[in-house]
This record gives sequence, C-alpha cells and structure tokens, in this order.
Amino acid sequence: MTQTHKNELVVVSGASTGIGAATARELASMGYHVLAGVRTDAEADAIRAAGVEPVTLDITAPEHVAALAERIAGDTERRPLRALINNAGIEINAPVEVLPLEVWRQQFEVNLFGHVAVIQKLLPFLRQSRGRIVNISSVGGVAALPIFAAYAGTKFALEAMSDSLRREVAAQGVQVVVVQPGGVRTEMAARSGDISLELAGRMNAEHQRLYGDLVTSTVASNAAFLQRALPAAKAAAKIAKVATTARPRARYTLGVDAAFIVPLARFLPTRLMDRVFSASHRSRRKASAPLSGMVAD
Repeated sequence: MTQTHKNELVVVSGASTGIGAATARELASMGYHVLAGVRTDAEADAIRAAGVEPVTLDITAPEHVAALAERIAGDTERRPLRALINNAGIEINAPVEVLPLEVWRQQFEVNLFGHVAVIQKLLPFLRQSRGRIVNISSVGGVAALPIFAAYAGTKFALEAMSDSLRREVAAQGVQVVVVQPGGVRTEMAARSGDISLELAGRMNAEHQRLYGDLVTSTVASNAAFLQRALPAAKAAAKIAKVATTARPRARYTLGVDAAFIVPLARFLPTRLMDRVFSASHRSRRKASAPLSGMVAD
C-alpha cells in the first residue's frame, strides 16, 4: 500500500455482489479508496470495510449520479479520481419474439445508458487526473448466443461506445479499456437461468412449441458451464490490475472461454458460427428435461 494509492479514489458501480464487490475489495487491498456503488442500506452494510466506502448508486437515477459527482468534488482529502469501473448490469434472457419490449428497454437503460450517464458526469475528474475508464463488457459483446439477444445487444453497444469514447478522449490523457469476461460465478449469472425458465413458463402454446427446447437447452448448457467458471475473486484480481497497470491494452478477455470464443467469433465465418451454436443446442436438447411449469395461454 503506497502513499500515492492512499490518496486516490476509484469508483466501482454494481459493487453489491459478484465481480463488483470483489473488485472493490481487491482495489482497497491495494491501497485505493473505493467508492462502491450499491442500491440498498443492507448492501452498503455488507460491502463497507477499510478502504471501501459504499455510495447509493442506481446508475439510471440522475440524482444518484449527480450525488456521486458531488462526493468526488467535495472529497475532504482532495483525492483525484484514478479510475471509473463501469460494472453495474442486469441480465434477462428470452427469445427476441418473447421478451417484452419494456425488458429490452430496462436492460439498455442499465447496461448502456446508465454507464454513459456516469461517464458524462465523471469525465471532467478523470481528465484532471489523466485517469482511466474500465467498461465491463462480456463475451456476449462479441458473440450473441440464442435467447441472449437483449443482453448481448447492450454489450455490443457498450463495445462500440467504448471504441468511440477511447478515440475521443485519448488526446485528453484519459484511457478507455474494455474487459470481456466469459463465464464468472456470480449471483447474477446464477439467477439468469431461473429468470429465463420463469419467462418461458409464461409463453403461449405456439411459443412453447417454437422455443421451449431452445430455452431449456441453453439454460442447461450455461448452468453446466458455470459450475467450472472463473470465481469472482479471480476475475476481480485481473480487473484491478487492468484498472491500475501503467500501459493497458484497449481490450482484455477474462477466462479461458472468453480467450477462445472472442477470436473465434471475429475470424470464423458467420454461418459456421451458426452451425457451432446449432450443434451445441442439439447436444444439450437430448440431455435436457422439458420446461417445468409451462402455461399455455
């Protein structure tokens, strides 16, 4: 822990659980003072620790974002903002035809527009400190699985926004880095399968016939993979390093699966990728049980 690090702030959004909480703790252990974004008092009590200061932060609430900027501007120790780690996110997966439009909009509000709002408010502080923005994307920002259209769409958009932003602010001394995690064991990842099955359970008979097996096999595949996925603490260690290393790359993958899938998606012909996904669906379909609790309208 150096004196320099003691005198620097880092903001981590979505710090109540999973990657965000682990990253906040990792950065605090390195000596940074972390402003950890949470949404409830209970979450604040859980994350509060030496070097970790919880702040109420729903990134879709303008008043929360404004209060965060005021907290940084009014820091009693006049510490510079070294990094902003945009980690908050939600994941609700269902086929394009089935997922309600309000849920599409909700995911874009959190996974894209909320991050833009925070960046717009905090960029002046990062310009002063010649700091860094780390956007937590996903392997889904490069390769979109079936039923992941809305979530992947937000991450594809985050990737594009990050590219534009990086080119806009490079001359100002601000660095923009994208981290593309693959499978990481988090509460959000664990919940997403249950949410998908719950939504599928409300599909009408025609949608059940068209998509039931696809949802079941995709959820089963992801659940099996998460059992051997990267622990959140290991993911956090790499994100903290990316946020603080002297000369970062523009992008980093996180996990063996991401390191494999990201280049595969970029260089493999699209139709061949389609066949890879179809083959995976067929193999999982044979091993998956029918959706439970299906209700036909």
